[in-house]
Amino acid sequence: MGWAGPDRAGRRLARALPPPRGDDTRQRRGWTVAARTESGRLTYGFIAKATLVVIAIWALSQALWLARDVAFIAFAGVLLALLFSLGVDRLEAVMPRGAAAVVVLIVFLGLLFGIGYLGWPALEGQVSTIREEVPRMIGDAVEWFRTQYEALIPAAAEQAREGAGREPAPARGQPQGIGSDIAGLVSGALPLLNTAVGALTGMVVVVFAAVFFVIDPRVYVEGVLHLTPRSGRDRLRAALYETGAQLKRWIAGMSVSMVVIFGTSTLGLLLLGIPAPVALGLIAGVLVFIPFIGPILSAIPAMALAFTVSPVMAVWTGLLYMAIQLLESNFLTPLVMREAVDLEPAATILFQIAMGVLFGFLGLFLAVPLFAALRVLVDRLYVDRLEDRDAHRMEPA
Repeated sequence: MGWAGPDRAGRRLARALPPPRGDDTRQRRGWTVAARTESGRLTYGFIAKATLVVIAIWALSQALWLARDVAFIAFAGVLLALLFSLGVDRLEAVMPRGAAAVVVLIVFLGLLFGIGYLGWPALEGQVSTIREEVPRMIGDAVEWFRTQYEALIPAAAEQAREGAGREPAPARGQPQGIGSDIAGLVSGALPLLNTAVGALTGMVVVVFAAVFFVIDPRVYVEGVLHLTPRSGRDRLRAALYETGAQLKRWIAGMSVSMVVIFGTSTLGLLLLGIPAPVALGLIAGVLVFIPFIGPILSAIPAMALAFTVSPVMAVWTGLLYMAIQLLESNFLTPLVMREAVDLEPAATILFQIAMGVLFGFLGLFLAVPLFAALRVLVDRLYVDRLEDRDAHRMEPA
């Protein structure tokens, strides 16, 4: 009796007995699963582990999505803690680290209060000017482009006239839908942080979380390590500390860039006679935190206000922002970011767009440091491990 076709009872007995020796019998019926189990290519344990991993990844992604506001607050707290550490690390030589963190916090809050108290009277009128004039100028620009488009394509003009008979036309300078579209882009999918109370609470939590992070960061690093297997803790510890060092250098360089861009933009707009120069310079300085996209966003309100002076002044304003961007890209960034992580422009822009679409302005604002952190972690935890494995396989026996 051969092994090719056992009956049901014989098949049960065959499964209980060891397989016959010889490679030729491994591919016969009834022994295929057993042979794959022995070779390690497919086992019930492997299938179970893979299923559990997929379920765990799905559950983690769902939990992160539900707690996305908390995740953004935590990451912003880490970034602020890295900024605080620039001063805490130096003060630690003369006082305990906890006291140094309190001193840095007092200085930080004092600067914010002083700038707000001294600068808000001048900024209030400029902010009002931007809020009133920029939407009107954008509406005029949209209306001008629509008129030119209808002049080039008569069929579009006829369709627009038919639609105008059914729907009320928006007021001049206030195109219908622009306000709601901008609000949707800014808000994104962060329900807690989209409210005034939620945003204020989030900022307070970020500041105090940053203080606790900077006082003893090793506690939180070790807490993350305890969630991982012992065999990979050394590699993960090195990756986390390298990520923190890279982000710290990035934050330090970006802080210098923001101050320089704020000063140069404000001075240039003052010399050109553009309305609200300090507020526009502040917008330009803050949006430097968003590489590639931020300078374009900061130039839009400046050029819109320059149009209220004259079209020629709008051209000069655009040239001013181009010159500042060239200065920042070719001289300032290579100087202050020479030791920070190097990010590919195309991948960075795509990640920024994805974060902006999903999470609004806050996602766009934090996209680059998050991408830099993920880049370092993937390189150290995945790419380096693959390279080590390939190098080990290429070693002569």
